[in-house]
Amino acid sequence: MPYTAKDGAESCIRRARRFLELSAGDLPDHRARTDLRRMSLVMSVAAIDAYMHWTVIRRISQVRRRGDLPKSLLQLEVPFSEVTAAADRHVEAQRMKRKVRPWVAVMAALQECLLKRTFQSFDQVATALAMAGVDKPWNRIATEMGEDRNAIKSRLNNLVHRRNQIVHEGDLKRLERPRELRFNSLGQEEALTQVDWIEKLIHAIENIASAS
Repeated sequence: MPYTAKDGAESCIRRARRFLELSAGDLPDHRARTDLRRMSLVMSVAAIDAYMHWTVIRRISQVRRRGDLPKSLLQLEVPFSEVTAAADRHVEAQRMKRKVRPWVAVMAALQECLLKRTFQSFDQVATALAMAGVDKPWNRIATEMGEDRNAIKSRLNNLVHRRNQIVHEGDLKRLERPRELRFNSLGQEEALTQVDWIEKLIHAIENIASAS
């Protein structure tokens, strides 16, 4: 049985927790503790991205059978190179007298396109779920989590911003006239709380996506 979007996301969460376990143990260099916490945050945000990508891919056939494709999916820009590659594969299959499956080529092109996009922030998650045929999800997600919709938006977007500080800037603290390297702090309890919250968010998304 192929693994699901939930399986992929839960794998990322487990790996995030392993980073935190390492950071709490004995280390030859204590400076690695915060870096391990940073990696736990990055990996937990990756769990959202992984879930969104696989959900879109896995649900395309289901969405297509309903009739018209979602507007957000129709607006997805696929590079012309991917289209020509799909066409070449189609021609080659005909030449070899193999069974032609055009949607396999379409799905491969879509997957390549999605790999170049992120679906982490509040609006990006909504876009990905719309592609998967789940419209206006955030009110239902908020109800599932028992939290305020705007509070979820603020917290998620702040987490994505924090992740970007780590991934794109090495978590260096922005100073007007820096004289030495300084880093943003990230404590053990804070990191653990954020990983727990992201796991809760993914479970809520999974519940409303499964019901759609």
